[in-house]
Amino acid sequence: MDFAEFRRLVDAMGLTQEASEEMDRWGHENAPRLKKALIELYTTIAENAELSAYFDDVEQLSHVRQKQYEHWRALLSGLFDETYLESAKRVGTIHCSIGLEPHAFLTGYASVLSKLLREASQSRGGRNRLGRKSGNSPDIVIDALTRAALLDIGVALTSYSEAEQSKARLSRLKFSNAFRQAFTHSMTELDAAMDSLKQAASELAGPEQATAADQAVSAAELAQSVTRSTVVVQAQLDDLKSKMNEFLTASSAT
Repeated sequence: MDFAEFRRLVDAMGLTQEASEEMDRWGHENAPRLKKALIELYTTIAENAELSAYFDDVEQLSHVRQKQYEHWRALLSGLFDETYLESAKRVGTIHCSIGLEPHAFLTGYASVLSKLLREASQSRGGRNRLGRKSGNSPDIVIDALTRAALLDIGVALTSYSEAEQSKARLSRLKFSNAFRQAFTHSMTELDAAMDSLKQAASELAGPEQATAADQAVSAAELAQSVTRSTVVVQAQLDDLKSKMNEFLTASSAT
């Protein structure tokens, strides 16, 4: 997803400037609650053997939690600039790179978002950046936060999918290259074997084999049989080479 595509998505989400301002103000006021929600989430992760296995140690877990805090603060600012987009995409690509399934990400996301929405529903309003009273602040913030969260999830899952497709393409390319090398080696060996068969057939049909009439007839018939077999096998090998090369070329292009 490039920035132009992302901005079209932002516009489609209907995040107005007023809503972004209200969410930004609310985000500043509730930064401690956000931090608390993330601490609770990562404490739960640390206590889960399956999830904690994705982290090297407690220090890395703390580092990731801080990065998540910074990302949520950027999300709540409502700016949705290129810096934010890269941060949102990074969430998806990193989860893909470590093999963490989307459902685990969504579960953690839901835990944090539900706490923030409960906090927003209990807000009593405030003043926006122009100093005007925001009587409907809770409703505006809840609406903006919901839209922004769905936007954020959409970007993360899209980047996860793109990273997964990239890994699949790379895997296919590696397989194609390895298979090409193995196939080339096998064909080289078969070509050498065919050359030996051709040489044997030529020698069997040569005059030096005809030391007696009965041996000459037998040798000539054998030579003809080997020659016919060689022609058939060679044609089959040539056809196999052609088909496999087409397959490998197509695989490398995907």
